[in-house]
Amino acid sequence: MTIKYFLCLILICVCANSYGNALHTQLIDDLNHLASNPLMGRKTATEGAANTRAYLHSRLSKFNLNVSEQTFTYKSGIFEHAQGINIIAVPTKSTQRKKIIITAHYDHLGKRGGKYYFGANDNATGVAALLYLASSLQNKEFPYELVFVLTDAEENGLHGSKHFAQTLNSNNVLMNINLDMLGVKKHKSRVYALTSYSLKQKLKPVFTALNNTKITIKPVYSSKQMNRLIKSQNIDWHKASDHYSFAQNNIPYVYFGMGHDPHHHTTKDTVQHIDIPKYVSTVLAIEGFIKQLAHHHYDDLNAET
Repeated sequence: MTIKYFLCLILICVCANSYGNALHTQLIDDLNHLASNPLMGRKTATEGAANTRAYLHSRLSKFNLNVSEQTFTYKSGIFEHAQGINIIAVPTKSTQRKKIIITAHYDHLGKRGGKYYFGANDNATGVAALLYLASSLQNKEFPYELVFVLTDAEENGLHGSKHFAQTLNSNNVLMNINLDMLGVKKHKSRVYALTSYSLKQKLKPVFTALNNTKITIKPVYSSKQMNRLIKSQNIDWHKASDHYSFAQNNIPYVYFGMGHDPHHHTTKDTVQHIDIPKYVSTVLAIEGFIKQLAHHHYDDLNAET
């Protein structure tokens, strides 16, 4: 263990203890483990991916959820196919209520050139947040059903979410909430919520109700607007992560993320580069968003994306 890594662990413990909440502490523990050596960068179809799934199964099994795996194959190269595995967690007592699908991809780049790409922000932050939400919301009553999906092979082309979304009846789904790269920038207390344009008016009161959170949730409705706000290159944010798979199946979405990260897909994407207090506040703001949905006209959320 390097001195730098040891100091990071101390920082994580101090930040977690300052919140004085076991769920917050577990959130940081999950983030730290998902971006650690034993999971080897979580590349699809590797030992690291298998270790990751074992950990996720262990965590999700502690909640009131039925946890299963969904195996899929996808084209890899011109003549070859590869296999990925999604993890799906549904309530033990299923209802006829419409569903909100909460997603986060657990795969990353793995090992390249003798070095691990740990993917702390991309996307250990989203996976740890999903685990937190599964725990914190498990005993809450909502007028909708929450389904938690940890997707595989996102880095290779959104393959896990494509497969899962195609199994859904869009009439039974209110929306997808996708969590990807939640480690907000140190000089800003803002997370972006890229939202299907059809939801703009319907979710406006929900976003307005969250104006007292430590992290500002900034709703965005176009890639052009997103690029302008984060001063990035011309990225098509509607296609940048798993939410696009749901849009292709006429399911509206809200994608929570920080936008461009200078450490994206580099060996510097580690826990050391994440502002832990802001990350915790971001997850709490997203939790608040999901709770606020229950106080609005959720039946009218379905629309063409």
